Parts: sequence; structure tokens; C-alpha cells
Amino acid sequence: MLESVRPDGSSSRAPAAAAEQRPARPPRRQRRTLWLAACSAPSSTDAASPTGWHPLDTPSIWKGTEEQAVFRQATPYPLSPTWKLMLLSDGSVTRHLQLMSNQKVEVECMEMRNIGHERHGLPAAAAQIQGPLVQRQVMLHIPDPHSRPYVYATSWWNADTVDDLLRDRSQPIWVSLSQGRAELYRDILQLELGSSPYLEQRFAAPGPFWGRQYLFWRDGRPLTLIYEVFSPALEEFLGPARQARQAR
Repeated sequence: MLESVRPDGSSSRAPAAAAEQRPARPPRRQRRTLWLAACSAPSSTDAASPTGWHPLDTPSIWKGTEEQAVFRQATPYPLSPTWKLMLLSDGSVTRHLQLMSNQKVEVECMEMRNIGHERHGLPAAAAQIQGPLVQRQVMLHIPDPHSRPYVYATSWWNADTVDDLLRDRSQPIWVSLSQGRAELYRDILQLELGSSPYLEQRFAAPGPFWGRQYLFWRDGRPLTLIYEVFSPALEEFLGPARQARQAR
């Protein structure tokens, strides 16, 4: 049974029956074929933005910087150390998922298409990526018996260079970039807590959800902007997002 903690400290649980009665998933090879075919298709029509990606709802419950989250402790509730590491570490999310689960992460490529110079509805930091832009949407799955999605991510790339950087669209971004042994710097711009009916459906878990956005820099230039949202099902590996009160 999945549990998420609301900002007021109350919790909500997804029905156990819903979590158990998941539809049968196709075999891994078939999944990869289906996901790659969908990678160049337009995104769903119920998207919450003009270019078809799925940000957390506006207004969000909370937005802030790394300094506000860590040093000022301005988040709606104190984050546990493990969730701080997941949300604010400059390490790869894909790498973290693989280390936690002892499984190779699978990428469901939902969309990868040229959106030209369209920036309406994109995060403000997308202005730092030179256009025309390619928008890529993925779900990161841990191939447990249900191949459950644990992270939703959208990224924006320069259309003239993205094919050289992401040659295999079925691979996580971290895998593609590390193969070239590129020196990268991850600049975490914002942490966010919010809701999303679309992601509640995809994660099969109630919100609110933690998300973040960051820039990858290489050779002093912004390479890509990435927006990630995390499923509360990660509590299976990380424990509760809310830090337990210490006994006095």
C-alpha cells in the first residue's frame, strides 16, 4: 500500500486492491519496441502545457531553492536525509535508482520531438538553451514484476546537437552522456512540491509529488534543462519523505 504525506502532516493511501491489480506488462523486448515507437509521437492531449509536457499544477504547494530547502528548512515539512539526497544530490537519478534496486533502469520514451522556438509554458530556465528546441519526455521504470514508473522527466535540448548527445533514445540521459565521458556540472535550480492528476494516474499513487529542475553545463555552456517528478513509491527504498520526529 502506498502512502504520501500531505503538507499538513496527514497521509493518504492508495487502495491496496488498486496497487495489486496492475495490468499485465509485455515482455522487456516488446516494451522497448513499443516505447521507442512512441518516442517520436505527439504527447497526450490531456497535457497541462502548450507543448504537451506535464508540469506540476500551478500554483504549486511550495517552490524554493536548495538553500531554502536545506539551510533555511523552509519546506512544508522536514525532509528525511535520504529524500534530501535523492532530490538535491548532483548525482544521476538513474544511477541512484539502479543502486537502490539492483536492477537496470528502463526508459519509457514518451516523446522526443522538435518544438522549434516555442517556449510558452516552459520553465523560465529553458531560455538558456539555444533554440530550436527538442523536447524529450520519459518515464524511468524499475523492471520489477510490474515495471513500475518511479520518475517522470522532461528535458529540452538544442535541436542541432541532441542527436549527437543522445544517440540511443532507449538509454537514460546519464548513460548516454557518460559514454562520451563528458565533464558535466549539474546546477539544481528549484525544488517543488505539487499535484498532477496525470502523474497520479501514471504513478498509480496519490500526490502531492516532489519535483526539481536543473541545468546540465558542459564547457561553460548550458547543455540541457531537465524537469523531474518523483513517485512516492520511492519510499519503498528511501523510507518516508517526511523526517520522523526525534524523541526528546
